[in-house]
Amino acid sequence: PPLLRHAALQPLSREHMSGLIQARNLRRAAGGGHAERRGAVEDFVRVWRIEIREHFDDEERLLLPLTRSPDLRRRLLDEHGRIRQMAARCEADPAAVADDAELMARLGTLLHDHIRWEEREYFEAVQRDHPEALAAMLHEAGHIESKRPGSRARNRQKSGGTNTCDEEGRP
Repeated sequence: PPLLRHAALQPLSREHMSGLIQARNLRRAAGGGHAERRGAVEDFVRVWRIEIREHFDDEERLLLPLTRSPDLRRRLLDEHGRIRQMAARCEADPAAVADDAELMARLGTLLHDHIRWEEREYFEAVQRDHPEALAAMLHEAGHIESKRPGSRARNRQKSGGTNTCDEEGRP
């Protein structure tokens, strides 16, 4: 069944799609030729700069204070840190990263697994533990939706509400 997502988390959840696309592209390109790998790294860097980097910042700014579990907090920060380090390598020298198919595959796998974990565990814990705080964040969620290019595009393609909750977290 689809995951029910509180309205305040929906913009962040929708942004995960572009991260999953980048993860898939990095993993696929890792098995290809240099030109394919270079293109995937350059595309990742572009999306990192316009969406994913700010997405991480927003999750840490908005959701980390609502995270009760020290293990969840630690995992979020650890994985964000590891992905940031790998993204910095991609930004600094895309050609060298394109020469390292193993690094590309690791980044793709880490990004994929991180997003899946956030959707299945982290977001679930935050919306279960703090529906009232999420309701207060609806304005900020709208701001996130309006400021990042990828979010606006996906917002225009609404899914019909099958995976949404209202402001109180009810389906």
